[in-house]
Amino acid sequence: MMTSDEFQEIELEFKPWLFNPNFHHLEREMTDENRRFIWCYGGSSSAKSYSMAQAILIIGSLLEGSDTLVFRKVSADLETTIFKDFVTIINDLGLDEFFKVNYRKITCVNGAVIVFKGLDQEGKIKGISGFKRVFLDEIDQFDHKEFKQIRKRLRGRVGQQILCAFNPIDEEHWIKKEIFDKQDAVQMSRSLVDANGVLQLNVAPEYTEVTEKWQGQPVTVRGVTRPANFVVIKSTYLNNFWVVGSPCGTFGLFDYQTVADFDSDRLNDWDYYNVYALGNWGKLNKGGEMYKNFSTKFHVVDFIPYDPEKSLHLSFDENVNPYMTLDIWQGNSDDLAAWQIDEICLEDPQNTLRHTLAAFKERYPPNGMTAFIYGDATSRKADVKLEKGVNFFTLVENNLKLAGYTVINRVPLANPNVELRCNWLNEVFNGLDGLSVQIGANCPKTINDYKYLKQASDGTKHKEKVKNKNTGVTYEKYGHNTDANDYFLTQFFSASFQNFGSRKGGASVTVTKRTQKNRY
Repeated sequence: MMTSDEFQEIELEFKPWLFNPNFHHLEREMTDENRRFIWCYGGSSSAKSYSMAQAILIIGSLLEGSDTLVFRKVSADLETTIFKDFVTIINDLGLDEFFKVNYRKITCVNGAVIVFKGLDQEGKIKGISGFKRVFLDEIDQFDHKEFKQIRKRLRGRVGQQILCAFNPIDEEHWIKKEIFDKQDAVQMSRSLVDANGVLQLNVAPEYTEVTEKWQGQPVTVRGVTRPANFVVIKSTYLNNFWVVGSPCGTFGLFDYQTVADFDSDRLNDWDYYNVYALGNWGKLNKGGEMYKNFSTKFHVVDFIPYDPEKSLHLSFDENVNPYMTLDIWQGNSDDLAAWQIDEICLEDPQNTLRHTLAAFKERYPPNGMTAFIYGDATSRKADVKLEKGVNFFTLVENNLKLAGYTVINRVPLANPNVELRCNWLNEVFNGLDGLSVQIGANCPKTINDYKYLKQASDGTKHKEKVKNKNTGVTYEKYGHNTDANDYFLTQFFSASFQNFGSRKGGASVTVTKRTQKNRY
């Protein structure tokens, strides 16, 4: 290892083709002092962690002389994962003279250090303020409280950054719910793959500078509009030139076996392909699903426009926790097609019928519109908390009629049998009677309901119960949107449903008792 004085007289030059696109995005963002959080996520084999290690070694250590702390969830994993990547990069780039490798510590000739720790080590998150950067590798394995501690403890220096890398394997993960869904992120990198997994060559990366926003408006702090401090870099295996080769064909490697393996997933396991190849949010714990034939590949559409010339079909599930449910559909019964254009699922304190209908009217003004109403037949029962003859659906009708809608009530006298209607819809998803059912990608709660609702041992829906940690309220995690849609679809395609029930030799309706929990 050379001396610091010798290092000062050396000029290093790296050829661009030594790096994947991720590195070049990181080079820009890590040298921007406005960037506090840099998230690299996407599919496997996309060089997320590897590019991050390259950037830390070259930009952080060699060029800046700054210190970096690298965390993994479990310390025993370090030597075979991210620490090994750093050592490999040092050797591959011929940087042995500039770095000294010790046990879980790499020292640059200019004095900069890279320290590796597991969160299970004693004193794990303490003493991090002296580092300029903290890299959280495979952050999806971390707890949210651990991330929050790191975020608060990294302080006291200008330009400090938190770098994160992960695969989006669980769309209910805290990273999505608490970070991505609540952050007005700048999407800094366009993947070289389209929505169907087709390689798109000659796609230039996008850089979009925006001011930090809150509820759509720029944030002003002490009279100054701050630039965004949060950036996302998404990549897939198609961004890795050592898997698919470079677009120009002059460097890199085309790994036939890896590409063939991804293509096999595309044909045989779309959910797995969606996460690990396309790098999209998903969930992989499959087995025992109620709607076994539902597929995001075939039944979810990126964008379904609202047609103001067609009637709206409103289907309610009036439970209030975790939200009150209103699913909004349009369709052509003659053409055997129905499509869900929206969902309104308002959580506490707006999980009331009044707020739900207000949101609907704001999104879909009447203008002579006809609105068909569907829902749970048990809600036809008069509610003792209201005046005589008034129930959930009379409140809906009166509210919408007063606003100028033509309202037609299609709530049945009894609910369709749960097992029968689910079996029927599974066949519909498989093409029964030529029926077409599609759901807009803007309806995530509905989509998750179809994907993750389990089947109970008696063939009905398993309504898994969970408790809200903040309120202590116990509620059914899934089943609300699919119940609402069952009520609509069995009515809208009533001929198919009745014929299916006749073929099965069973009754098509059953009355389900439910405790009234309405919030008006």
